[in-house]
Amino acid sequence: MADQRHFGLITCAVLLCPLAAPLAAPVDLSGEVGYAYRMLKSDTEETVSNQLRGAIRGQTYISQPWIATVNANLRMTQDNTSYSLTSNPNVNDSTSTLTTGELNLNVIPQSRFPLSISYQANDSRVDTMNTITSPLTASGSREFETRRLSIRQSADLRELGRYQINYDANTWESTNSEKYSDWLVGANGDINWDKNRLQLRGYYKVIDRAALGQESTNTTLSGDHFWYLTRDLRVDSSADYYNYETKSLPSAVVFSNGERETTSEQLSSFVFWRPTDSPFTASAGVRVFMLDSEAGSSNSGPSVIANETELTSVNATAGGMYQHTKNLRFDTNVNFSVNDNGAENNNSHLARVGALFQSDYYEVLGGASYQWYASSAGQIQKSGDDDRNTLSANLGHDVNRAWMNDDKTSTLRVGLSQALNAAFEGGDADSDTQRLDHSATAGWDSYGGSGTTYAALTLSDARTFGDSESDQQLVNAQLSRTQNLSRRSSLTGNITAQSVSQKFSGQSVSQTATTTTGSLNYQHSRLFGMPRLRFGSDLRLSRASESQGVDRSEWENRLDYSVGLVDTRASWRLIDAGEQDYSLVYFQVTRRF
Repeated sequence: MADQRHFGLITCAVLLCPLAAPLAAPVDLSGEVGYAYRMLKSDTEETVSNQLRGAIRGQTYISQPWIATVNANLRMTQDNTSYSLTSNPNVNDSTSTLTTGELNLNVIPQSRFPLSISYQANDSRVDTMNTITSPLTASGSREFETRRLSIRQSADLRELGRYQINYDANTWESTNSEKYSDWLVGANGDINWDKNRLQLRGYYKVIDRAALGQESTNTTLSGDHFWYLTRDLRVDSSADYYNYETKSLPSAVVFSNGERETTSEQLSSFVFWRPTDSPFTASAGVRVFMLDSEAGSSNSGPSVIANETELTSVNATAGGMYQHTKNLRFDTNVNFSVNDNGAENNNSHLARVGALFQSDYYEVLGGASYQWYASSAGQIQKSGDDDRNTLSANLGHDVNRAWMNDDKTSTLRVGLSQALNAAFEGGDADSDTQRLDHSATAGWDSYGGSGTTYAALTLSDARTFGDSESDQQLVNAQLSRTQNLSRRSSLTGNITAQSVSQKFSGQSVSQTATTTTGSLNYQHSRLFGMPRLRFGSDLRLSRASESQGVDRSEWENRLDYSVGLVDTRASWRLIDAGEQDYSLVYFQVTRRF
């Protein structure tokens, strides 16, 4: 009861704060009240919910708008839900109430030193404790309270940079002794000078998990530096520090005496050279990462380290690209890394050279567009005792053609493509694989005064040879149509069918999965000639082969009506999910002011 009075005082203060401003300052009030009915029914259960909703918002300023602005809101929802379950006929009905209050204060908001303060409080009340989740409480049928305070102070010092400090505090507490709280202090800065930009960020966070008997601290520091030496040359550097520590706290609920601390540090620097008047671009960089993690336990005596992990990683990379002509391009990349976990070192390196050629587009067969392409790459990779040398090549071509009727209201498009890929791997892994791909697409669309039509067909065949053999075929067909029945009504239909057949090495027969989906949607923006009375009907079907997928059907009918400041919505939905059928009835009316 004391908690209820305490929360009542808070919400009253939140609501009346705008009114506490001088009488000369106008107060802008708005809000809404409403009612919602929801019934969910299946073969084994029925749930009926009645909700009353109300919200009021207020905003004003103190003395002058440039000095301070204030806005606050209060929202309350009460839900009464009755349950009828075949599996549990003795379940009780529940009544839940959720109240939310929020206050925001902005001091000198248009200045270079704005201050923002925000406070939010939530409170829920549940009169019957069920194992069934309450529609209002995300944590089940449990009462809970949350509080959140946020403070932001910004400063724009022009050429000296822009800065912000912030403080956030959150608490969450429920009736079954669960409690969570945290607070955070953070700061960030953005400084620009000459050809440099420096961004700094940092925060310290403390988390108290009373139910687990743990307290955690989190420290994060990071910085990014951008150095624009010339228009074509840039250096990006960053540094990051992260520390996470968890300690056990005395708890009467949970016995826990474990402790863990993790610290990581990272330094990196990358150089980018991208001249606009040169065919060659390059980049290079180095990254150093260090991780130290300790996990232990302690009773009344000193801590004992049970598990310790140390890791140091150094990675260096460099690469470049040379655009020889508009059709021919070369690229190369090298990478070195050293990893030390305290017990052993793992060194690795990789070198790659590749080339790509794309031809011009040629006109063939009286208007079709044709292009061919080829690429190849060689790679040497070593990691520890594992050596791998890879050579890959790709060759392909495609042709596309489009036809348009005389009045340009209909278009037919056809495309064919073929590609051959080969990969040869030597060294410790000796293998060769080839893949041949064929695909064909066709699409037709039509635009007219009465509606639009779209049809598409895709066929593809992929076959893999060599050390790994497989076959895959795909057929996908789609047809959709939007038909304008009148100036205020339309009907839209869509159907898609897809079949995928796969066969892998060692299988005697292929596996085939077929799915079909369809939808039909009807919209009327002025039902029965009444202004602002909208009706929609949406039917969705999904069917799959017996071995794959789930059949599902859903049909929804919806009415929306607005008169002045009153909004009304009603809907009826039928759902067939295969093993279970559902029906959902929903009604809502809201009066705005």
